[in-house]
Amino acid sequence: MKVLSKKSVGALVALGVTMGLIIGTGSAVADTATTPKLTVAEKAARKAAAELHKAAVAQYKSAITAYRTSADAARATYKAAFDSAKTTRDAAITAATTAEAKSAAKSAFTSAVAAAKATKDSAIAALGAKPVAPTKPAK
Repeated sequence: MKVLSKKSVGALVALGVTMGLIIGTGSAVADTATTPKLTVAEKAARKAAAELHKAAVAQYKSAITAYRTSADAARATYKAAFDSAKTTRDAAITAATTAEAKSAAKSAFTSAVAAAKATKDSAIAALGAKPVAPTKPAK
């Protein structure tokens, strides 16, 4: 068996790289298909769709702002009720001298928080589904 010399191996590698470059560059072909121009009616339809989308986006922005404002108000009311119940509970536990009084204070706190949460959840549910952003018109 004949062993190739370093010189022969280098020549074969150089030949392989050169052939790869020559063969690889011949496969690049420009696309000859042209995009058809839009007709006047198609341009008008696209413009009308863009205007409708613009109006839908403006409507969505106002609807989502109103939704978020109302939901934030419901959450703020819940937080205020929670903080008030917590303050009342802490004061009642501090003033309580028996285990029953402490337990009653904790129970009152739990029921106040549950009522506040139910109020918040019903207020958010009354808002309905969250507004969905309009999709862009097809091009």
